[in-house]
Amino acid sequence: MFTIHDSKILAYKVDFENLHIEIKAVDEKGNKANLLFEDFFAYHFEYQVPGNILFDITEGDIKDFAEDHKELLSESKDYGWPMDYRNAKELTDHIKKNEYTYYIVEASYGLNGWILAKGMRTEECFS
Repeated sequence: MFTIHDSKILAYKVDFENLHIEIKAVDEKGNKANLLFEDFFAYHFEYQVPGNILFDITEGDIKDFAEDHKELLSESKDYGWPMDYRNAKELTDHIKKNEYTYYIVEASYGLNGWILAKGMRTEECFS
């Protein structure tokens, strides 16, 4: 059975047409899985390096999202990212209304970030 903790990210793919993010990973026991984020609204990853090691993927509280990423959102607002909005409340209301989940991607090494998506599921690979 695949476990996220201490799994190594092999690759990730962002499908803008279908609004999917796929993270391919292998855990310490050699079990492989695809971590699938469906119907994403926005994401942000930092520190991508070969050999990224995941610590965990947790659900954050939507009400904390704008404060957690205040600087990034401020820098990106004039570019219409992640959407055109007037203030943090309008952005947060949009996220809540559309029922996005705030996934926090934490790494022991390398890639950290977050994803706003309507769902996440794990597909174990048996090949």
